[in-house]
Amino acid sequence: MKTPNTPTNTDNSRTAVIKTLINVQQGLSLSNMLDGLLAEVAENSKGFVHNLLLTSLRHWHATARLLDSLADKPIDEIEVRTTIQVGITQLIYLETADHASIFETVESVKQLGFERASGLVNAILRKVAKNPAKYRKACDKKHSLPNWLAKQLKQDWRDQYNELCKGIRVPAPMFLRVNARQSGLQDYAHKLQQTEIEHEILTLSTALNGLNDNQEAVISPIRLTQSQSISNLPNFDTGMVSVQDAHASIAGSMVKTIAQDMLANNPNNHLHILDACTAPSGKLAHCLELFDKTDITPVVAKKIGVDKTGNDKVKLIHSEAPSKLTFTAIDSEANRLERSKQTLARLALTDEALLICADATSWQADTENTEQFDVILLDAPCTATGVMRRHPDIGLLRQEDDVEQTVSLQKQILQNLWQQLKPNGVLIYATCSILKDENETQMLAFLADHSDANEVKINADWGIEQAVGRQCLPIDGDLNKSGGDGFYYAVLRKG
Repeated sequence: MKTPNTPTNTDNSRTAVIKTLINVQQGLSLSNMLDGLLAEVAENSKGFVHNLLLTSLRHWHATARLLDSLADKPIDEIEVRTTIQVGITQLIYLETADHASIFETVESVKQLGFERASGLVNAILRKVAKNPAKYRKACDKKHSLPNWLAKQLKQDWRDQYNELCKGIRVPAPMFLRVNARQSGLQDYAHKLQQTEIEHEILTLSTALNGLNDNQEAVISPIRLTQSQSISNLPNFDTGMVSVQDAHASIAGSMVKTIAQDMLANNPNNHLHILDACTAPSGKLAHCLELFDKTDITPVVAKKIGVDKTGNDKVKLIHSEAPSKLTFTAIDSEANRLERSKQTLARLALTDEALLICADATSWQADTENTEQFDVILLDAPCTATGVMRRHPDIGLLRQEDDVEQTVSLQKQILQNLWQQLKPNGVLIYATCSILKDENETQMLAFLADHSDANEVKINADWGIEQAVGRQCLPIDGDLNKSGGDGFYYAVLRKG
């Protein structure tokens, strides 16, 4: 585990950003550092620091190419390169005043112990400051992706490639999901209106061939005109609303549609639903919200040890008479499961799902407590290339060989979970990737290897139809009416 460079209160805000960017280049996730960074900088600098950090990451590879073209000879020191790129970002994207951008950035390189490079930093930034529009045009002309990823996206999405490259560099919109147990959609929209938060209500429709008489399941995420602090959202603390991408919310509607179809065909049935790779459990929470509390069997359990593969062994110590549904959720990371517990607690959903710390490649349901599953939602591990607008450090953290390793991991999980799906059961495969190897190609290979797997066709007004499943791209326009993130969905029936 790498030790992050920690900003101190004596550093200026730009130095704090530079140290964080160095950490990202050395493999540390921004999500693990951001709260600590913002706690270290002055209150009146937090907004600037956050904006500078994310903007620098969104345009990182473009400003790196610009830096190489401006330097008389290669600059190898990561501290110096990062400092100059942060300065360039201020000048051409944030339009910060020249004197502040240049002076404070030169001070930063001194604070980092590279005073000898201060003249070089000053010279390059002054050159950019003379014609920022020219240099921004140069940066915007091409993609701002690692070359391996740009090559793969061009291969996968040739017709959408240019739009994708532009779209990934734009901040993602903010979406809200209203908790159906606590409020009606229009009632919550009225609360937003009273709070003067501008918004629009969207509709996304989905029908699954052969399920529910092909009736459309409609979800209505709310898109905010401007992102907000969650503290500004009415009744967020009481669980009336959650922040969830429009395309992420599709999963919950699919689970409900499938469960309703199964119960309609056999009203006496009791369904066991598994959410695999659940943390932080936004999709699980949505699934629970869509059903009446009385439809879900409460579960209380305690950990009684671990099995030979290191997965938690759990014993149910109380379970009321079964109703219609039982939810189990697994994730391999204990710290992320703590976030799941916090999510469910805020939404008053505690004890409506059995949370187990377990590796989805090896975990087996305890057949004494849980039958095989009727529905499995697999939120599969992926490169997360579909959410780069929200997490722009992905462009620095992901490496080309990560894709092959991820595809192999997905295959292992699919193999293990498929064995635990009942005949006529349904598996929903979801990722937040836009790489076909992790999505369409993975599903085609799975179908070829499993004669008992059959695709359930998704008919929808979102995404692009694939050979198997549908793919959403993170493009705000005609191809993506909601403006949501890049997600892939496929539905398979067993038997």
